[in-house]
Amino acid sequence: MERSQELRNVVVRFFEALREGDGQSVSNRVSRRDGFERFGSDPDEWFRDGEEAVLVWQQQIREMGGGYPFRRVGDVDAHVEGSVGWASFQAEFDTPLDERAIHYRTTLVLHLEHGDWKIVQVHSSVPTTNAEHGFMLTISVDQIAESVSASRPDLSSTSAPDGTVTIAFTDIQDSTRLNDLLGDRRWLDVLHAHNDVIGVVTADHGGTVVKNQGDGFMLAFPSARRAIRCAEAIQVAIAETFNDPGSLVRVRIGIHVGETVREADDFFGHAVSYAARIASQAGGGEVVVSSLVHDLTAQTGEFEFGESRVVQLKGISGSQRIYPLAVSRPAS
Repeated sequence: MERSQELRNVVVRFFEALREGDGQSVSNRVSRRDGFERFGSDPDEWFRDGEEAVLVWQQQIREMGGGYPFRRVGDVDAHVEGSVGWASFQAEFDTPLDERAIHYRTTLVLHLEHGDWKIVQVHSSVPTTNAEHGFMLTISVDQIAESVSASRPDLSSTSAPDGTVTIAFTDIQDSTRLNDLLGDRRWLDVLHAHNDVIGVVTADHGGTVVKNQGDGFMLAFPSARRAIRCAEAIQVAIAETFNDPGSLVRVRIGIHVGETVREADDFFGHAVSYAARIASQAGGGEVVVSSLVHDLTAQTGEFEFGESRVVQLKGISGSQRIYPLAVSRPAS
């Protein structure tokens, strides 16, 4: 998949048509083929017919005085793969009853019909926190890192003779947006299949699942080499498991090595946090490693790395160099 300026422009024009009350432009952008779906925040806003959805959009435009009273927040993120594209954006919505603007987000799926991008699915929702509904759920690998650092589990069985442990963090790229797109039931199916892959492949490579919350995992290995081999195998297994055309399931992995079994000072917390921050710099389907992991493994010639990137890691001072893993040469 790749970012698409063309698709971004299409979505921006659709957004502006809704805001400006251009019902004809809205109609022109919507597919009438089977499989269309539109979801809104109201429980009754669920349409599976493009023509019906357009009529409701146009009526809502009239009822709101000639256009949706919203403002886009940030840019539109758009990607394409073949004849399928998807995009997302966030906006603020002025309402008659609230003094403050309401935040909401929209995801869209589009496909080419006779050379023109048409919307086949759109989902707009007003986000609420899990806590508001009685769930205290993890929403980032940073939270996993904080939890592990606080509990300091015994990793001595996973450590190398010198007391170091190689740590890998994995999660699904844009999992929140993917959940919105798929719906809860389909998302749970994806999550179960994904989690099974991570657990099985990690065990096969002599690693340990230290923590798993949602789609995020912290893994531990006795060597950097073993961690990298496992990360490669995870990417292969994920690609094979979610091999449908246009599948959006992409896993990102970050790897670091540290003295996580030492009790003194804050070695444990620093190593874990550093690994989590590196994982956040990876793209979907990518494995990135710290400069320390790179230096430990590059000299063997067993692995190939792409061009390094200099990044800023949240909560860590100074610039840091990370290395994306390229296709490795077969082990001899």
